[in-house]
Amino acid sequence: MHAFMLRLAGGIMMLASFFVLNGCGGNKAPAIEASNLLDASQTLNLSQPNKPTLVVFWATNCSSCIEEIPSIISLQKHYGDKIHIVAVAMSFDDPITLKNFVIQRQLPYPVTHDTSGDIALGFGKIFVTPTNLLLSPEGKIVWKNVGDLDKVTLKKRIDEML
Repeated sequence: MHAFMLRLAGGIMMLASFFVLNGCGGNKAPAIEASNLLDASQTLNLSQPNKPTLVVFWATNCSSCIEEIPSIISLQKHYGDKIHIVAVAMSFDDPITLKNFVIQRQLPYPVTHDTSGDIALGFGKIFVTPTNLLLSPEGKIVWKNVGDLDKVTLKKRIDEML
């Protein structure tokens, strides 16, 4: 009986971990202020963004991340000020390379550099790029996408919140 209970508890823990890591069940975003790399006076409280918010974990050396930038820019243009988009550059990104990249590409959304890795850890140990998270206006994680951006589902989820 004891072994059965341990297996059951382990199964429940695995299931709970699955939901946490997949952003299901309305997990709350961490209480983190994301500041804009190019203008540190621009910050966003990710735990209470007050609008649907797309958090994009990416890196300058990630080809898939670079390929999805036009789609993210298109989302920003489509929704305008109805949503927030925050790009979170991973801790291993070189600060000078990152800043030059953002300036050269003229990204129309804020980019923050997760120099300590705290943002990635706060969102469930994100190590794979690109990883995209959609937050509700209340800061709940309502959708997670790892790898190629699922634009159709993302737009549907944003539209449901607006």
